[in-house]
Amino acid sequence: MTRDDEQAPYRTLVKLIERELELAGRGLIDELEEAVDRTGELLATLPVPAPESARPLLLRADALRRRVTIETRRLQESIEHSRSSLRRARKIARRYSGQPSARISTSA
Repeated sequence: MTRDDEQAPYRTLVKLIERELELAGRGLIDELEEAVDRTGELLATLPVPAPESARPLLLRADALRRRVTIETRRLQESIEHSRSSLRRARKIARRYSGQPSARISTSA
């Protein structure tokens, strides 16, 4: 097996993780989930231990994976912020809709 043959699946791995990073950065959650599945499928086929010639590609893949982790955490925080804003907006909307608050007693 040639060096190029040994490295080919690891070059594919790097490309797949680069795609994950792009999708995470754009907030495309469904597509990201599919990309992560494809990466996992490829990882399951890679030999352990990896050939020494693949080491630089594995280091690149690891660095990219860390960036994907950072982007997904940012995405999660953004979603949590949006959900919090939505809850506040709904609460305000209920006040304006004329619905009585649970804190108001109707007995006198």
